[in-house]
Amino acid sequence: MSVRLLQGRYDAADGWRENVEWPPAPSRLFCALVASAPTEEERRALVWLERQQPPQVWAGHLPDQARFRSDRFAVTNKISGKGGSQSLPGRTTAPLTRVSGIPDADEFAFVWAQADPPAQVEKALAELAWKVPYLGRSTSSVAIRVHTTPVLRPEWTPYTPVALGERATTALGVPYPGYLDALNRAFDQGGSAWDVRRTIGYTTPDAPTVKEPRVVRGPFGAMMVFAFGRDVVLPSSGELLTLTDKLRDTVMARIGQDIPGQVSGHAEPGRHHVGFVGLPEVGHRHARGAVHGLAVVLPQEVDPEAAQAVHRALVEEPLTHLNRGYGPVFPLTLQAEASNTRALDPARWSAPPTGSRVWVSATPLMLDRFVRRNSDPTDIIARSVVTAGYPEPSYVQVSQAPLTPGAMLRPRKGTYPAGRPRRWILHARIEFPEPVVGPVLVGSMRYLGLGLFEPRPTERPRTAADDRALPKEAVNALG
Repeated sequence: MSVRLLQGRYDAADGWRENVEWPPAPSRLFCALVASAPTEEERRALVWLERQQPPQVWAGHLPDQARFRSDRFAVTNKISGKGGSQSLPGRTTAPLTRVSGIPDADEFAFVWAQADPPAQVEKALAELAWKVPYLGRSTSSVAIRVHTTPVLRPEWTPYTPVALGERATTALGVPYPGYLDALNRAFDQGGSAWDVRRTIGYTTPDAPTVKEPRVVRGPFGAMMVFAFGRDVVLPSSGELLTLTDKLRDTVMARIGQDIPGQVSGHAEPGRHHVGFVGLPEVGHRHARGAVHGLAVVLPQEVDPEAAQAVHRALVEEPLTHLNRGYGPVFPLTLQAEASNTRALDPARWSAPPTGSRVWVSATPLMLDRFVRRNSDPTDIIARSVVTAGYPEPSYVQVSQAPLTPGAMLRPRKGTYPAGRPRRWILHARIEFPEPVVGPVLVGSMRYLGLGLFEPRPTERPRTAADDRALPKEAVNALG
């Protein structure tokens, strides 16, 4: 299917609406076809299309100087005494970001190289493609045509799907079996196409070959993720410890007698325990730190009896809700597949298979020993990282304030579990000399979700010269 931009401009944003999406995602084309498919014959053709292997994308280059972004405020339908809109008194406003790009070629193509459509399917798709008025926003008008003998043009670069675990240069949404039904359900429930989107990696022939460094796996492995129900008001991150402590108590109550030491936290010294963590929304400029769900994190070297006990308590007898004994009862749903809600995706907390050298605290960490208030906790945090089972960091930045958007300052007063020591709570950014695969949990009460780190894109290792170029206050930002 070839797509021609009638005005030469492509108006569509990536998942976080921060940058223009390029190359265009196959899932975006599929959604445009769905929106223009009123007949049963055309929908049967789309079912055939979603069952094919992910297509290649042939597209031109979109240089940085041809990418545009505008940030402004839009009037909403909400009413407030304070107002916000100067032209419509009483109506509030909300920030609105628009992105677009002008590629060097005004045409691109989605190519199913191995597909062999029946004549009836080909005809239905060709007629359907004519009906699509735009791709992305309504300002991005297009003309789409179906071809059976595509030709790669000199100005195009082919983007090819890669297998899971292989190095990719970008990730794009793709159709998958059942995608049409998933879109219909999302529409009926008032959801978005992003809620049912799945992405895979794509690469280009000119992608540089990089010698991968040695990757270190952390002490934690599989995450069993439970999402809060759609109709519930998401708790703030300040409630984290009340949620994770109750989750731990619930799991142990469901196991009953003979609770394995790795679950109860009474395993022999040196053995890692099962972790109970909250999954906050952090890391982007609109993040507010709301907890989207909970997770049970199993150690890499978990005993079979501990893993089986957790499985029986959570899966064989499904955990459907969490009741703290006060406030709302939170409905829970076990996520059998990777979620499109970023906070609920295990890969979001473990980093890619290639690992990450840079990790930033999404929840504050509690020091695992008492220190003087006027002392420098940098070395203590570095030792805490090693104690938690990770390599010794090459660099540690410490801050009393969060270092990533949306991260909570500290747990709400009165939420700390009874009988636990209260030590200094800080945020940190740590860099390892080699990539690490998480999840990364550091410090005291890490098994209850404090000291959960998020991976950041890997940069070159920091050197002593970098530290000498910064004032000490910037290296150790203690407030």
